[in-house]
Amino acid sequence: MNFLIFGLGNVGSSVFNILNKKNKILTFSKNNRFNCLTKFNKNKYEKLFKKKSLFIELIGNVNVVIEIILNCIKNNNNYISANKDLISKYLFFINFLFKKINKKIYYEASVCGSLPIINLLDTFYSKENIYYFFGILNGTCNYILTNIEKQSFLKLIKLSINKGIAEKEYEKDIFGFDTLFKFSILFSKIKNFFISFNIIYLESIFNLSNYIRKIFFKKKYLSFYLSINNYVFINISLFFTKNIFLIKSKNSLNNIFLNCKNSKKTLLISLGAGGIPTASSVVSNFYQSFQNKLFIKNNCIKKVKIINKNFFCFNYIMKLKFNYNIFYYLHILKINFLKFYLNKYILIKIKKTFYKKILFFLYFFKKQNFSIYKLI
Repeated sequence: MNFLIFGLGNVGSSVFNILNKKNKILTFSKNNRFNCLTKFNKNKYEKLFKKKSLFIELIGNVNVVIEIILNCIKNNNNYISANKDLISKYLFFINFLFKKINKKIYYEASVCGSLPIINLLDTFYSKENIYYFFGILNGTCNYILTNIEKQSFLKLIKLSINKGIAEKEYEKDIFGFDTLFKFSILFSKIKNFFISFNIIYLESIFNLSNYIRKIFFKKKYLSFYLSINNYVFINISLFFTKNIFLIKSKNSLNNIFLNCKNSKKTLLISLGAGGIPTASSVVSNFYQSFQNKLFIKNNCIKKVKIINKNFFCFNYIMKLKFNYNIFYYLHILKINFLKFYLNKYILIKIKKTFYKKILFFLYFFKKQNFSIYKLI
């Protein structure tokens, strides 16, 4: 099977580096990185769209992606995407098309980086009644707000780009559109019907005033959802907080608080920005699309040896009563003792390499009581 990666930005290049160790990956990008196929070579570009291929799309543009999706459906293949713009606008329509061909679309990386909220909503929380959730959905904004008291806004944007936390086209992060797309995906998943992002109230963190920058409370850019009877309150805006969990979520960390009917309160924290954290979600979707085959090949056929012996990975201290004959055997077997006491106790440190010597040593004092303690 061919594996195709479209787009080699921060996330795409990280996914390529992870998967290329075990698989042959074909890539396509406007920047010719990793000797990838370029769009100017029409014959090679057309060869990408073959049967028995898995499409991994990490471009981040709706217009360019349409051709890839149509070819994916035409060739009866699964589809992995981190395109939050596409998913927030056309998720239910695209999902319907893939269900018609009995295939799936995976989009874990489009929401919270390495935080697996989509899988949780599909499985664990699928039948739960969620009363409210709120949290940080954008790692770039959180990085800027964490350090806004010490450095200027423009410097923080440049630093976030250099560290790989933000893309070069950072406008969607700063103006809140990135968070808006993510929040609309989560909102649609929770309510199980399509909700347009246009109805969600949105504030941005662009050009914060000096008063807000120096205010005592910590600043967090939160997405908030609350359901009361038949009323739903939704909001994306800047909040001031003293909540310890929100304060501890610094830099590019994302977090989500959930309050449900049965499972009650849950807190999820993980890295939400950067190439490698987001790539981890793409790679998990990659293996998830083959999970049945992987189970047959790996889990059922291979035999795994489980070692549960106490002496496998620990050192030990042995304590026993002694007479002066003990020193004779310690000298012969070349076993070092740690300490001996006036109340006739001696401490011996046991290593894994000396285990047979210790057993041989204990044979001469088998009638005596001794105790062994783990040393970490």
